[in-house]
This record gives sequence, structure tokens and C-alpha cells, in this order.
Amino acid sequence: MKLLKAIFQTLLGIALVVGVAWLLQKPKPQPQLPAGWQLIRPPADVMTLVEDGPVIWSGGRDGVVTLDAISGRIIETIKGDVAFNYVSAIVLDRAAHRVWVGHGSGLSVREQNRWHTVTARDGLVDNQVLALCLTRSGDLWAGSAHGLARFSRGAWKTFTSANGLASEAVSAMLEDRGGRLWFGDGYSPQGGLTMFDGTRWQAFGTTNGLAHASVNAICEDRDGRLWFATGFSSRGAASSLHGSTWKTLTQADGLAGPKVRSIFQDSAGAMWFGSEYDGIARLHGGRRDVFTPRTGLAGWEVKTMIEDARGNFWLGTEDGITRIRAAAN
Repeated sequence: MKLLKAIFQTLLGIALVVGVAWLLQKPKPQPQLPAGWQLIRPPADVMTLVEDGPVIWSGGRDGVVTLDAISGRIIETIKGDVAFNYVSAIVLDRAAHRVWVGHGSGLSVREQNRWHTVTARDGLVDNQVLALCLTRSGDLWAGSAHGLARFSRGAWKTFTSANGLASEAVSAMLEDRGGRLWFGDGYSPQGGLTMFDGTRWQAFGTTNGLAHASVNAICEDRDGRLWFATGFSSRGAASSLHGSTWKTLTQADGLAGPKVRSIFQDSAGAMWFGSEYDGIARLHGGRRDVFTPRTGLAGWEVKTMIEDARGNFWLGTEDGITRIRAAAN
């Protein structure tokens, strides 16, 4: 009897394990997608999207893949000389015929169809690359948890708080139309924002403009207004700077949630504000639209967004990509 009881308990335990595994692997129920919307999975946890003619490059937790810009299907999983883990940024340097990929193990570059990886031994401040920016002059800036590295005319130079950075970490970057560089820290607890005009460094925080110290993304709109996606946890907002005037946009003004993860302006002039936990809000001409997984969005956290040459939108989230065809906008 004891033997039968033991066998029964063992079989019951196996059944419970199998049942839990089946539930975890069971496809998530999806809402009816709006017309012209497409969910693309894999990839998952998408951090960066870049258009390259008929191809969309996607980078994130699972590495780098290229997608067909028409069908959305995966063309290729890119393999480099090292594993691409936690890809934060992809930059196409068309003038130099290079592809740069920033990831958790360094900065990889493809030249003449061959990959090689730059690390701290070669000139980076740190091997964990958090952001990339290619300037109009052809310089490449790489942000990390411990400072900046600039690749110019074949040589690397590093910058830290000793040079004027508000924070050692740089996880967001932008060159504005005036040639000034903006470096945001949404990685370390203290956060911070720094402007560099080529000679002078200037720091910004909550005492002189920002709604929250953590800067997660930077965007410049068609009017030259700079937007900063700020926040941490359940706090944050969108800060804007036009000339010397700062303004703050909050959830009460139409944002989907308090912490802003990404900001984008489309070709029609609409502003898109991706949140950390609440989907994305589109604001244009007094109209507000909010999209979440309940209405067809791939995930709750919108980390990046682009509009391709055909007018299609690509939204990278923690749970895949949503593509919205131009006709559905």
C-alpha cells in the first residue's frame, strides 16, 4: 500500500509539473488586431530598430535579426565574432560602409562583410555599451555605464565625469540640428543630462529643467524642440526644451503612464510617447490615442519606434514588435 501511495504521489507530482509547463508555454491569447496591424515574434525584448532599404535591423536581448520590411518575416539572425547579447543600439554608417552594434560584451563593427569587436582593451571605457550616436561629421560616440568613448579618424578618446559629464553612465544620446550633443543617463540611480557643444559641457537636472533625473531617451521634433523621456519606476514625465524654455508633459496631459521610455515624432507631426508599463500614447492636434496589449500592441513597454520610407510604423517592445501599416494610421 505504501508503495502504491508513493507511486501515486510521484505520478501526481509529474502531472503537476507537466501541467504548469504546458500553461507557461501555452500561447498568450491575443486580442483582435486592428486592420493593418501585425505582431512580429520573435524577436522579443526589442531595444533598437533601424531601417536599411528593404530591411529592418532589430536588436535586443536575443541579439540581432534582420526583417523583411514588406512582410515582417525574419530574414537572418546575425552572427558576429562574439555573441550579441543585450543589444542596445545599431548604427548604420553608410558613408564608411560600416554597421555598428552596441551590446553587453562590447562594440561590434561589420566592415567588408567581416565582424570584429572593440572592447575596453581597444579604447572603450567599458564593455557594456548602452547607446550609440553617429554624428554628421562621421564621429561615433559610444555610451556605457562608466563614461563615453568617441571614435574619430581611426582613434578612440574617452570622456567621464572628470571631463564634465553629469553622470558616468550614458544610455541615451542625440546630436541636435545645431550640432550639440546631448547625453542622458537612465541607467544609474542618480540619472542626469549633459550637453556638449564641442568645447563646453553643461549639466541639467531637476533643478534646472528636467521633470525627473533619469533620462531614458532623447528626441528632436521638426520645430527644433528637444524632448526628454524621463522617469524611474512609477514616477516620471516628458520634458521639452525649446530655446531656453522648459516644459513638462505628464499623464494628466495625455501620456499613457508616468514613466516615459521612448519619444518619437512621425512624418505627420504626431508625437508618440512610449511608457514603461502602460503602452504608448499618440498626441496630435488635440487628439489622444492610447495603444496597449489589450488593443493589439505587442507589449506594455515601448522601447523604440521608427517610421519607414513607406510610412509604416515599427514599435519595439519587451514582447516583440508591432508593425502598423501606413494605411492604418
